Amino acid sequence: MTVERDGYPPVEMGLHAVQREGPLVHVAIRGHTSLAEMQAIVRVYEAALDESGYLLILLDMTDAGGLNTPARKYVTDFVKAHTEEIAAAVYGASFSLRITLELISRSVRALSRRTIEVTFHASEVECRRYLAAQVPRLRAQR
Repeated sequence: MTVERDGYPPVEMGLHAVQREGPLVHVAIRGHTSLAEMQAIVRVYEAALDESGYLLILLDMTDAGGLNTPARKYVTDFVKAHTEEIAAAVYGASFSLRITLELISRSVRALSRRTIEVTFHASEVECRRYLAAQVPRLRAQR
């Protein structure tokens, strides 16, 4: 799958789908995520963050598999470096994926004494509503 956004070249993501909507990056994880795939996803996160000053991550985990250790560490390091500038909402996550995401959040909190709040929702609509409510806070912190 590729990512397309005016002014940005497409980014190869394997099976995953990524769509940029200004500061919002909607990622549909399909199957397992390798380090190379996570690096490509984080590049899209970085572009949105650089352009807007904050990042809204919308994750569709309905068809997600596992996240290998190097990929998990890579995204954790990114989040740790940008905790004040990110809001994240997830839908479709299995119990084990919720635990993995919570562990990432806790490790960031333990290492940097800050973390982003990862919230879990029943639908994409609920996620978008939550993320829209975070924009004033994120803009104020810039």
